[in-house]
Amino acid sequence: MTTEFIIEQLDDLGISIASNGKELSLKPGSRVPKQLLDRIRMHKSDLLNHLPIRLPLDSELSEIVRHVRENGYALLWSNVLQDTVAFTESFQDANQVPVPFIIYTLDELVEVFGSETPSVGSLRRIHLAKKHGGRIIDDK
Repeated sequence: MTTEFIIEQLDDLGISIASNGKELSLKPGSRVPKQLLDRIRMHKSDLLNHLPIRLPLDSELSEIVRHVRENGYALLWSNVLQDTVAFTESFQDANQVPVPFIIYTLDELVEVFGSETPSVGSLRRIHLAKKHGGRIIDDK
């Protein structure tokens, strides 16, 4: 059974599925048949890699952007990436950030999350490229 088929079955039952990168959320969970729940557990890692990551609440995102604008950067732990990340206004602000943090500019975040939310697997590949000095650029 493919992840797409599981998602279709859930949709047919009126059940939403979402990922925060480590866990799946099924709403309403009480409506998931036991047999389907067993399949979901078997394919959890595939589903996590297939589903887009649920973005933080607007207030959380606004707080991060506010902090970046006021202080030049914001330092965070990413549960999805299991790593430290820093958000900066631009690469010129990057010299303020401690060495172990992987730096993302606000422009890079717009590129990554602009039109659609990437899957966990895609986000982890992007992060790996960033760890090795990569930059996210406009593809136009």
